Amino acid sequence: MPTPTTELVIFDATETVRKDRSILKPAFEIVSKSNGVQMPAYIGMQIENPAKGCVFMNWDSLAHHQAMMASPSYATLLEALKPAYGGWSKMYHVIFNAHPIALQQPVTEVLLLTIKKPSHRAEVFDILTKLSDSTKKMLVFGSALEDNNVIIVIGGWKSVEAHWQMVANPEPKAALERLYALANKDHLFHTTLTPFTGK
Repeated sequence: MPTPTTELVIFDATETVRKDRSILKPAFEIVSKSNGVQMPAYIGMQIENPAKGCVFMNWDSLAHHQAMMASPSYATLLEALKPAYGGWSKMYHVIFNAHPIALQQPVTEVLLLTIKKPSHRAEVFDILTKLSDSTKKMLVFGSALEDNNVIIVIGGWKSVEAHWQMVANPEPKAALERLYALANKDHLFHTTLTPFTGK
């Protein structure tokens, strides 16, 4: 049974894509023809640092994405991405604990954590599971398939302010303080995502 896998790419965004995300439409049209891709794809710029962008794509499985990267159309795709990518990029794959509905919210929070010690994994997952359950899975998480000490968390919010107000409450605040004692907060940003169906 294939396991739904989310691809996350964080990249240096060119000024061109910051002004007009639709320049990526041809790239998403290529991807939309791939076997096992779940459209829409999502693109956003980081609210805190618009020079960084991110793309989310959902796949039926990691194998489907790998097959796409091995296909002849991949070179065409890379060419179509050039106007948007300013050089540096990093790709992650993650199997979330539930379908990432956060991608459809007005603001999506993206948090990358690295577990400090393997022995902390169970407690980190316990804290994140409780947070996920308390948000009715609006916050989801999973280990990066590239490095299982890296945890990717995404949350959906009405606004950036709504996120900060929620985590200021005593219970989530205490949970997050414990979480950050067990795992390094490598990257936290918010974005407003634009969906592309590829049609």
